[in-house]
Amino acid sequence: MDMRKSLNKIKIFFVKHHLFCLGGIGFVLVFAFIWHITMAPNTKIAEAQQNMFALTENIRNFYKKRPDYWGLSTQSALKNGLIPQMMLKDSKIYSAVGQNILIGSDEAGSVVMPGMRSFYIIYDGVSKKDCVDMVSYPISEQNKLGLLGVIIKNNKEEVVFQWGGKNSLPIKKDKATKICRNKSIILWNFE
Repeated sequence: MDMRKSLNKIKIFFVKHHLFCLGGIGFVLVFAFIWHITMAPNTKIAEAQQNMFALTENIRNFYKKRPDYWGLSTQSALKNGLIPQMMLKDSKIYSAVGQNILIGSDEAGSVVMPGMRSFYIIYDGVSKKDCVDMVSYPISEQNKLGLLGVIIKNNKEEVVFQWGGKNSLPIKKDKATKICRNKSIILWNFE
C-alpha cells in the first residue's frame, strides 16, 4: 500500500510540475551532449594513434636485423609494404584524421642516414584541436617503450618533449593547448 501512495504522489507531482520536470530532463540531455562533444575521446584520434603504432612496429620489424634505420623514408616504407592498408590512399600515407604523414629523419621526411638509430613519423598541417587531442592522448605502456620524444612545431615555436625534464612525456592536455596551433607539425621520434 505504501508503494502505491508513493507512486501516486510522484504522479501528482509530475502532473503539477510537468514543465519543470521536462526542463530538468532537457537540461541533463543538453549537458550530456556538450560533455560528449568536448570531453569524450575522439575515435578518429584513437584510430590514428593505433595506426601510427602499427606503422612503427612494421618499421621496427623490417629493420630489426640491421644496425640502424639507414634508407628509411616515406618512399621506402611504401615500396617495402610497411604501411598499414588503412593508412594508404593514392600511394600516400594519411592518418585517420586526414593529415598527410611522412617518415624519415626530419620534418621534411628526409632519408634516414647511416648510423641513425631512430626515425620520425611526421604529421603536417594538423589543426589545433587534432594536435591537442593527438599529443595528449594516453599511450599504452607497450607503445611508450619505443617512443623517444615528440616535437610540436607551430609558426612561432618548436617544443621538444622527452621522458623527464621541463617538457616531459606524456604531454598534458593543458600544455598541448598552449603550444598547438592550426597547421602545427607533430614529429613523433621512435627508436
